[in-house]
Amino acid sequence: MNAALAFQVVALSVAGISAAVRLPLAIKGRNPLIFWALVMLTMAIALGISSVYLAVDSVLGGMNLANLVIRFALYGFVLIIGIKSTAAFRAAGAASLIRGPVGICVLTSVAVLTVVFFCLADMPASSPGLRDYGEQLPVGLYGILARAYPAYIAACLIAPAFASAAHRRRPLLIRLGSGLLGIGLVGSVLYAIQDLTPLDVDPWDHFVPYSALMAVTVGLVLLGAQRTTSKRKTKNAPLTHTFAR
Repeated sequence: MNAALAFQVVALSVAGISAAVRLPLAIKGRNPLIFWALVMLTMAIALGISSVYLAVDSVLGGMNLANLVIRFALYGFVLIIGIKSTAAFRAAGAASLIRGPVGICVLTSVAVLTVVFFCLADMPASSPGLRDYGEQLPVGLYGILARAYPAYIAACLIAPAFASAAHRRRPLLIRLGSGLLGIGLVGSVLYAIQDLTPLDVDPWDHFVPYSALMAVTVGLVLLGAQRTTSKRKTKNAPLTHTFAR
């Protein structure tokens, strides 16, 4: 197993286990959105594995529709995490940028352009990561958009996440979860801009995004665990309530 596949398998395991942990709570009606966000993340990571991608895309017609599924699954994941996180961190400014008029405009534009560039590209055969079509301009623009929206959401949340991690009066699990979430968000932004650097980023092309996704996922689990394990109300109850209920 090469390093890239190893990162994918570990990230898939983390996301899948996290979704399974949230399932009993979702069945009880306790914040099912977080569960569905983790399901979308699990699906996106699974489709990132070449063998899974080829199998699924063949069922969808062999025209790389599976890649479009990956993109919109990740958009859904980051949107839900963005909405829940701004409520948890009580970050009104970030909330406005994500679910206000600006955020809606950004999401709509990215979604429409993602479909447009996908349709403009000539991709007649399945290609994991669209590697066989990377020289096409529409494919390049499609890839930029795929990174841009998660990076936008991440940029809105980085400051509130680290502010929560640095808050000494908050429980340890909240601080750890917020810190991991912040680290993952930074990774998302770095992944979006790494191709703009003069450095050789190929060795990090899988390490950065999958590490970021794992950090965000574990951070969410810790934030939810605080509410589950706590038997008394604290001053920070609204934060844990957002992720666990």
